[in-house]
Order: sequence, then structure tokens, then C-alpha cells
Amino acid sequence: MGFSVLFSNIVNFGLYGLGIAWVVTPIVILFMWFFGTRVLKIDNKPLVITLSTATSVCGTSAAIAAGAASKAKKTDLSMAVSISIIFTVLMMVFEPIIIRAVGLGEVMGGALIGGTVDSTGAVTVAGTALGETAQTVAVLVKSIQNILIGFIAFAVAIFFTAHVEKNQEGAAGKVTAAEIWYRLPKFILGFFAASLIASFVVLPYAGSDAVSTINKVLDQYKNWAFVLAFTSIGLDTNFKELKEQFQGGKPLALYVVGQLFNIILTFAAVYLLLSGKFVPLPNLAL
Repeated sequence: MGFSVLFSNIVNFGLYGLGIAWVVTPIVILFMWFFGTRVLKIDNKPLVITLSTATSVCGTSAAIAAGAASKAKKTDLSMAVSISIIFTVLMMVFEPIIIRAVGLGEVMGGALIGGTVDSTGAVTVAGTALGETAQTVAVLVKSIQNILIGFIAFAVAIFFTAHVEKNQEGAAGKVTAAEIWYRLPKFILGFFAASLIASFVVLPYAGSDAVSTINKVLDQYKNWAFVLAFTSIGLDTNFKELKEQFQGGKPLALYVVGQLFNIILTFAAVYLLLSGKFVPLPNLAL
């Protein structure tokens, strides 16, 4: 996935993508954390942060990263992934229909899809349903948002080590490099390495066609890797334990409220940056 995230795309879309993806995402995570722990009073804090990150960033990949950083149980990860996948499918189908019905336009509609639909693949499909421009904008916003996975995982590891687990277990809460390294999901390093290679080695010397060709090949392996990951999660999932984790529907309520907040906040950012009423529209000749 990292190979598809090109730094040139970030430069081309500039502050527009950063404003939509990087400003909204942390706010949504903080809102869902507060809502889950203070309002819904969910005691399982790793589940709250895993579901919050999956909702605000990019679904399964973000859930795995946050789950590893917070030492979430396998049932927590299964719960977060299951809820995320179900609603990703629904949003992938119905969000383009609603956007077209209200006449939002391809640029604003694509940005809204990129910032709210969890999975990168689903973002591409939903954006394509609106048009070529919408697909370009949607993928750009989601690609910029995906970069946050590593930073968020790092922040979650520090936060849980220094605060959450200290309060729960009476530990000293001292953050050590070894502990952060242990918690940090190692695939994040590969993500950044692939992105750097694609952006500063392959693209300048081989061109965008080569990057596109390589991505088509890598997509096949990525899809198989996700299939194996989902299969492994499924084989290790106990539905009796998962039912107990459901806590009267609180995780579902957390996702629904969080996603609605995400949609509202993302729309506000999209309207501010891409409606053309407040700042000039970006150059989309990407």
C-alpha cells in the first residue's frame, strides 16, 4: 500500500488534502476516545482506540496498527475489523448515490469519500462511481490520510504506555525506546520505505507509468495478504467471546456516532477548502 502513496501527490494537492485528512482525523480520534470512555463508559480502552483509529483513518490497516500499539486482544481487533468492513461496504454503495442526489459535485464529493470511507479500495470504487475527477480526488485524500497510520500508531503506543496502563496496573508509566519499538507495528516501516522508494527513486527515474505498472502487480499480493490476514483473524475469532465484547451494542454505537461526526467534520473541511467560496480551487491536472 505504501508504494501507491506518492509524495508528489501530496505536493500537488497541497494544503487542501492536508486540511481535509490531517486536521479532521486526529479530532475524530479524540472525539471517539472521549465519547467511548466518558459517555459510553467502555472499560475496554484498547477496543475504543482501535475502533476509533479504524473509523478515522483507513479501516483494517489502521485497526491492526492501533491494536498492536495498544496491546488490544484478538477479539478487540475482530470486533473493530468486522464493524469497519460492514459499514465500509454500505458507505461505498450509498455515499456516492447520496452525493450525486444532493448535487455536491465531483471535487467535493470525491474529497468527502476519501476522508470518510474506511478502505482505500472502497474509496477508489466509490470515487469512480461519481466520475474520473472524483476518483482522483478521493484517492489523493485517502493516500494523504494513510500516511498518518505510522504517526498515530506511535502516539498510541506512547499514550497507552505512559497513561492508560499506568492507571490500570499501577505501573511507573515510564516510556522506553524498547517498549515503543515492541509495540510499534513493523509493517508501518515497510509502508514508509515503499512510499519513499516509489516517490524518490522509481518515479523520477522510471516515470509514472512504471509506478502504475508496479502497483498493479503489488495490488495482487496486497489483496492476497489481506485475505490471509482476514482468514487468520476469522480462525482465531470466538463468536461467544465476541458477543461478550459487544457490551450491549456500545462498540456499534461508538462507530456510528464517530462516523457521523467524521462525515460532518469532513464535509465542513471540504466545503471550506473546495467549494471555491473561501479559497481558490486546486489544480487537478495531476
